[in-house]
Amino acid sequence: MTRFPHDQFAKDFLESLLSPLGQVQTSLKISGEVREVDVYFIPDPKLLPIQELGILAECAKTTVIFEPFRNSVKVPQIRACMSKLYDLHSYLLREAKRQSQPELGDEVLPNLWILTPTLSAQILEGLGAKLELDKWGEGVYLLSPTLKTGIIIIHQLPQTPTTLWVRLLGKGKVQARAIQEVAALPAEHPYRNNALDLLGNLKIILEARETIEPEDQELIMQLSPLYLEKLQEAQQVGEQLGEQRGEVRHAQAQTLRLLNRRVGDVSAEILARVNVLPLEQLDDLHDAALDFTNVSDLIAWLDLNE
Repeated sequence: MTRFPHDQFAKDFLESLLSPLGQVQTSLKISGEVREVDVYFIPDPKLLPIQELGILAECAKTTVIFEPFRNSVKVPQIRACMSKLYDLHSYLLREAKRQSQPELGDEVLPNLWILTPTLSAQILEGLGAKLELDKWGEGVYLLSPTLKTGIIIIHQLPQTPTTLWVRLLGKGKVQARAIQEVAALPAEHPYRNNALDLLGNLKIILEARETIEPEDQELIMQLSPLYLEKLQEAQQVGEQLGEQRGEVRHAQAQTLRLLNRRVGDVSAEILARVNVLPLEQLDDLHDAALDFTNVSDLIAWLDLNE
């Protein structure tokens, strides 16, 4: 069982959002003392950013590390994240040298984004973190450019579509509001169903734990109607597919009975060609078979209509 379900949800969720834009690795091990980068993303230069992802797409314009935290990040954890970033820089520089490639410029080396629900003003001041409201808006703090590190305080983000996919990684009321916004998206929205599927998986994992925190119990209660809705949708799709398969099997049986009467037994090869026809073409073949007098008529029809 997953030991840290919220952390795994964050990794899976970010991977699902970023995969269409480039290469994503989760739990990336780096050399030296064995440690893992939560999410390592390399953008595909041939693809344009997906505007629906809002500030997440802006973060993902360059190679980047995402380190999401369920609870408010502490200073030692921030330092550990930055240490992993610089270890990764060293590794990439060594690899470039080993492969006789040009030395990597600072602009190519990954940036770090730490995602945290809250963070005190005292810690932000100690880090020298600053807002850049013109570009990022509220809740996004940047350290000195030399450090290549930013911190997104999820509960300070404005409740707008551009922040939705980051706010979903918050907690409490902020996450609850974001879940409601995702559920209210149109059914055809490219990210809605995937996000609800991942939230459904999180619900199952949380329910299986021996001890459920009150906060997680509230989350489970909120996700239960959505999970039931997804199950009902899946059941309806399954029933529709079952009905369609039943109609196809019935049409196949009727058509083959008619063919046997009109042209006699057909070979296994021809039978296979008939059995892969969709329902509409089976109906057409049934009508056409009324005029068949031999197998050649059937073969000619298949050659023309397949």
